[in-house]
Amino acid sequence: MTRPDVPAKTGGERGFELDTQLRFVAPVSRALALETLRPWGLVPELYGQSDEIRGARLTGDLEPGLLHELLRAGAEGRLLLSAEVGRRGFLRSVTGATEWMPWRRNVVLSWSALESVALEDGLRYLLE
Repeated sequence: MTRPDVPAKTGGERGFELDTQLRFVAPVSRALALETLRPWGLVPELYGQSDEIRGARLTGDLEPGLLHELLRAGAEGRLLLSAEVGRRGFLRSVTGATEWMPWRRNVVLSWSALESVALEDGLRYLLE
């Protein structure tokens, strides 16, 4: 039985979400990093100082075909040195704080095997 004077508890959210970490071949400016990552349509978390961005993290949802295209373009354009990509488990509280779950397994691939990235829940693909 619920009491009208006590607000109902609403839980957080649990699930899997694309978690991608990209490493650039060489440090780039903040402006170039943001321009390069714009096609992803996800808000990036940049790693490095404003004039020496070494990499970025992107989280959210992206269609696998588009993900493959974007990764291929970065590798063929000699912009990306490596990428870690997968659907990572998370717990997000009602306040918005996110706790990421450990990866279940790592799969190391060369850039030429990019099409093998299947985005299975809990698997992290390391592209080098």
